[in-house]
Amino acid sequence: MPAKYNLDQAMKQINLRQMLEWRMENDFNWSLKPGAYGKGLKKYLTPQIWAQLEGTYVGAGLEDNWLALFKTIALFRRVALEVSHLLGFEYLHELDQRMMIYLQSVKDLDRRSLISC
Repeated sequence: MPAKYNLDQAMKQINLRQMLEWRMENDFNWSLKPGAYGKGLKKYLTPQIWAQLEGTYVGAGLEDNWLALFKTIALFRRVALEVSHLLGFEYLHELDQRMMIYLQSVKDLDRRSLISC
């Protein structure tokens, strides 16, 4: 439950939603607001980004949630690269790579613990 909460609430509703809102607002010269909890995002994001976001929501299965986590990160990366470029910031590629290596090691630990049970 804590992992599912962090994926769907903290990572998506707080962090990813904010990045998606910045992307959308930038497209409209910061004159358009997305609404509460990203309510207007579907209307203003590209269909490709919206489809990618929809693909990050899954049920309770362990493998499904690992895949959703990696899809969430990929979407965040995609949009963060665009937003950082548009706003003149540097995207921290090395930090991203280190985080992915760490996350993969956590996923591998999870598999090893399941195998040994």
